[in-house]
Amino acid sequence: MANPGLGGAPFISSTLWAAIQYLQPHESAPAHRHTPAALRFVLDGEGVYTLVNGDPIAMARGDLVLTPSWAFHEHHNPGDMPMMWLDVLDLPVVAALDAVFFEPGGDSEADRTGIPRSTAERRWGAGAGLSPVGTPDLPPHSPLLVYRWQDTDAALDDLLEVEDTNDVTVRFQDPSRDRDVMPTMRCEMRRVNPGTTTRRERQTGTRVTAVLDGSGTVVLGGESFDLSPGDVFVVPSWCTHQLHARTRLDLFTTSDSPVLEALHLHRSEEVDS
Repeated sequence: MANPGLGGAPFISSTLWAAIQYLQPHESAPAHRHTPAALRFVLDGEGVYTLVNGDPIAMARGDLVLTPSWAFHEHHNPGDMPMMWLDVLDLPVVAALDAVFFEPGGDSEADRTGIPRSTAERRWGAGAGLSPVGTPDLPPHSPLLVYRWQDTDAALDDLLEVEDTNDVTVRFQDPSRDRDVMPTMRCEMRRVNPGTTTRRERQTGTRVTAVLDGSGTVVLGGESFDLSPGDVFVVPSWCTHQLHARTRLDLFTTSDSPVLEALHLHRSEEVDS
């Protein structure tokens, strides 16, 4: 996704790279690693698995899968259904710091048609505030590499029940520490009930949003765009942003907010209509 306002650069914004990856039945993406960190948010399909540093992670619609910086990863579809997901990388930031490295992996391919629960999930996926004791050498990213849709969906439903609002957001957190899942990217899921118009707001930094379910409208800087499942839009820094949900909207968003906060440059505000 190349933003036409960036002079031909292959980025969706000045700080984030985004693409849709479509993996055909019985297709694989070979092993490799790179210093830019990546995430995958699955928009459609099931039965695919990814290996992250050798840990097999099953993928399904609505799941968020992390590929940290310099982690070997590969994708395999042993089934008969294609899968489509949103890829987002912090590539422009890493490129601006002149720190992009890439390395191909080996050619071996395992048949993992029955994918076990990943080691990362078994160690860190207990939820309910439960974390293992005595785990040494925590990485600079979340050690939990996949966040399951059924957990996210339930959290959004519960939040709507207890909050006096029709618009709720949950943030994907590092279960080992109170921080974002990646040093450079924040991940959130938003649910907006039918007929709701959200507050008009803006913030520094870039947000990339994908529609998982529902229909509605997003107004960016005064310009209105219709939304339906699979659509992706970008909110530039300090651009006003407002949503209207015709049906219930489920939206995944990633942003560069951790970078802005680390540099004490993050700023946000509501804007009077």
